[in-house]
Amino acid sequence: MIGIALNFLRFVMMLNYVIGLKGRSVMLRLSKHTKADRQLLTENGTVKEGIDSSIPRAQLISCRPISTLTILILSLTSVLQADFDKVATTAAPFLKMGVGGRAAAMGGGFVSLADDGSSLVWNPAGMLGANSVTVSASHTDWLLDITHDYVGLILPGRKNERIGFSISALTMGEQPVRTLENPDGTGLVYNVMDVAISAAYARQVTDRLSMGITGKFVQLNAYNESASTMAIDVGSILRTDFYGLRIGMALSNFGGDFQFSGRDLILKADIDDDIDGNYSTDVDLRTEPWPLPLMIRIGLSMDVMGGRDAFISSQNSRLTLALDAEHPNDGPEHINLGAEYAVKEMVYFRGGYRYNYDQEGFTMGTGIQLDLKAHGKVRIDYAVKPMEIFGNTSVLSVEFSK
Repeated sequence: MIGIALNFLRFVMMLNYVIGLKGRSVMLRLSKHTKADRQLLTENGTVKEGIDSSIPRAQLISCRPISTLTILILSLTSVLQADFDKVATTAAPFLKMGVGGRAAAMGGGFVSLADDGSSLVWNPAGMLGANSVTVSASHTDWLLDITHDYVGLILPGRKNERIGFSISALTMGEQPVRTLENPDGTGLVYNVMDVAISAAYARQVTDRLSMGITGKFVQLNAYNESASTMAIDVGSILRTDFYGLRIGMALSNFGGDFQFSGRDLILKADIDDDIDGNYSTDVDLRTEPWPLPLMIRIGLSMDVMGGRDAFISSQNSRLTLALDAEHPNDGPEHINLGAEYAVKEMVYFRGGYRYNYDQEGFTMGTGIQLDLKAHGKVRIDYAVKPMEIFGNTSVLSVEFSK
């Protein structure tokens, strides 16, 4: 776990270095020349005084975009190759569940696109995309009688800062209490509820780089037993000048272990087998610790059509593509692909594909945004995620911003 954190910090430091270049571009000739032929150009592309201007400009290329992407790729590779020391089953799997109909419909390819009330889950750096008070609610009908609910709030701070709060809960229907003597049930029932309460902070570090951090309290409850721990999420989003390419990264659920305790784990015990009837001593059974579902997400996204720096200009429509890679500590790596087509930023059609999952594959969904004029905006998103033999799961979310 420490190795993951160190690699993440290395990545962040590399981002700061790249951004710190502040426009300086080293220029190289494509053809073979001597060392004396190497030249430097200013930011606007003009040749500095004393440089041989006879060199065709077409023979010169800026190495900054190439160097930037190379540095990022190498940094991301080192993060993905981090040594995860926990590869067994983890607790609180609901922390790996995404929220929001938009993200779900796009197959979970959202770490670099996060810019709404669900950012506290996907990437806290994305809270900078909320320019006003934003309230988001999401409901997921999962397998069997399992449901997942989320409510998030983002408040603008100063111009380049945001703070956010959220609560999420995984609940099940009433479960019968079964014992060895009564395997069909005792007539009693119990509920299972897992809860996470979060607070987040995000800051625009430069005009291109935003970073955020989330602290959260997580508690698991099952019948008379419970377990809790603290965790943090850290994320960043880099907006490049390469056709508006966005690069996002998030480290999620970095924290302590769960260890259940409760009254059903306190038993009467005979501390001396040689003395009959000595059962008056309480013994607290100790359970095994369970790690958090630690995960690294790295993603790319780009507006292919309709964005400010898109390949294809369009006034009425937008097409966005996204790609995420996930490395969890309790299973294989995953790839999430997503696409979103927007019509006048009012109606949205989305689709995605989740690769290397046991039961998941294609996803789809739609959304609509209503402009309430002086009262703000409301966006409603819906997604369907087929689960093969388990049937379909669905996500419905509503977001209000003013």
